[in-house]
Amino acid sequence: MEGRPRKGVWTPATRTALAASFGAAARLRRGRPLHPAGVLFEARLRLHGTPQPWGAPFLDHRMDVYGFARFSRSLGLPPPLPDILGLALRWHQEDATADLLLATTGHTPLGRRLLRPATRWTGMYTSLFPYEAAGRRLVLGALLQRERPLPATFDALVRAADEGPLLLDLAAAAPSGPWRLFGQIELTAPPMTDADLPTRFNPLLRQVPGVRPAGWMNEVRDAAYEAAQRVPDRQKKIRVR
Repeated sequence: MEGRPRKGVWTPATRTALAASFGAAARLRRGRPLHPAGVLFEARLRLHGTPQPWGAPFLDHRMDVYGFARFSRSLGLPPPLPDILGLALRWHQEDATADLLLATTGHTPLGRRLLRPATRWTGMYTSLFPYEAAGRRLVLGALLQRERPLPATFDALVRAADEGPLLLDLAAAAPSGPWRLFGQIELTAPPMTDADLPTRFNPLLRQVPGVRPAGWMNEVRDAAYEAAQRVPDRQKKIRVR
């Protein structure tokens, strides 16, 4: 297998380069190099599993878990300019704390591998990077349920939450397979800012029980998280009321 020796040679070099780049960007921006500001909501994950089990409690079992979610814009570009939108989740499960990071991509097997700038919160968010459960590769995703498009501004998000809980479908898919719903996320007001709830996410450090990040890309991005999070975060001030 020609790819395996090469991976062993260049993955450490890539890790080093990414760590240096993200560390420098974090120092320059005095905090998060990406997703600098966000709005947070309390979250309830209502899980019901799928007819065909994946081999992990989070994906297969019926249960409710609780935590919070953070919506953000990756580059911090001002609306109405499109940006990569982010949805970060943290919850408590089986005496563990789990993080899941999702970003706007396409829906299809090809599209879910590509980041997609968006002007609306009402799009598809996926893990982009693969996970593994019981020896099987998969990607995770969420889709915000709204009758009308929701512009990608924090004000619009807060107004929508004031009208009632924000609901997102949770889904999983094999890398080239169809999406299979396994739960729902319910987000409730009042909103919070990063100053209210300072949080740095790391899905490599806080893994979902039974669902582990897989592949060399996850090994590489782990170094980027570590380097960026060594820099103290200066919360970007945003108004949520």
